[in-house]
Amino acid sequence: MKAVFIDRDGTMGGSYNVEFPQDYYAYEGTAEAFELLNRNGFSPMIFTNQSCIARGKDNGYDFACEFKNIGAADWFICPHDTADNCNCRKPKTGLLEQAKQKYKLNMNECFVIGDRWSDMLAGGKMGCKLILVKTGRGGEALGCDREKWAEYEPVLVADTLYEAAKWLCGEVKP
Repeated sequence: MKAVFIDRDGTMGGSYNVEFPQDYYAYEGTAEAFELLNRNGFSPMIFTNQSCIARGKDNGYDFACEFKNIGAADWFICPHDTADNCNCRKPKTGLLEQAKQKYKLNMNECFVIGDRWSDMLAGGKMGCKLILVKTGRGGEALGCDREKWAEYEPVLVADTLYEAAKWLCGEVKP
């Protein structure tokens, strides 16, 4: 399985800080990115922190419907708030560990695509290949937050998720 773990808020769409999941909107090219990945034998999986659930701001939002409709092979959601100190909230690795166990993945063959330092740090700790997108908080991850994941280097810095998908599928050169 060629797993690609994709962050939601700031990477796939929405503002980098979606307080209510109903306010989310996909960036241009997001649906095409999932389609391209699926068509080229990748298994795009979403891994996302959604503290709105713990804060009672999700109003029963159907993440599963959203993720199925976009073409995700699976999804891993941390429903906790920062204060809960869980193992699944990025930058901790619990979401990726769940996927590794479920699918018996070799994480060195997997990719993480995200816009935040916490996405990069979680993926780096698990040995994944890292792709940072400049949407959302990508600029901060490359700038003021770079020291938080300084021991890891991205294999690609892309403008968008779609550009990252095209690179993974061999349609563009870095």
